[in-house]
Amino acid sequence: MSFLSALGKDFKSVFTWLGSAKGQAVISTGEAAVEAVVPAATGIITIANNWLTEIIKTETIAAAAGQQTGSGVQKSAAVISAVTPEVLAFATANKLPAPDATTMQNATNALVAFLNAFGAPSTAPSAPAPPTP
Repeated sequence: MSFLSALGKDFKSVFTWLGSAKGQAVISTGEAAVEAVVPAATGIITIANNWLTEIIKTETIAAAAGQQTGSGVQKSAAVISAVTPEVLAFATANKLPAPDATTMQNATNALVAFLNAFGAPSTAPSAPAPPTP
């Protein structure tokens, strides 16, 4: 089982952690360091975050619908459809050539491979304990 497959099956705890103060702090700290050194990276970091989020969301929906296996083409198309407007806006704003369908597919494949490179966790991730008031 891949990381993405396991993630899709345990979406509640993953989204809970990502939305938690700790999850957001971890994400923000890394991004802030890069953006401070390379301010132009801000837009591409946002796109990458949104693209990864869309991949995870799509995988989660497929898992909930019992369509996780054998639906890669459909999941990929859904992700690309969701992120294309943002990618095109970024390209236009930065005077870059508009990515074609092959480029969008290659980027999606690379991001999925990045997530799956982590392998599946040996146990499902658990949601962090809520902060004590």
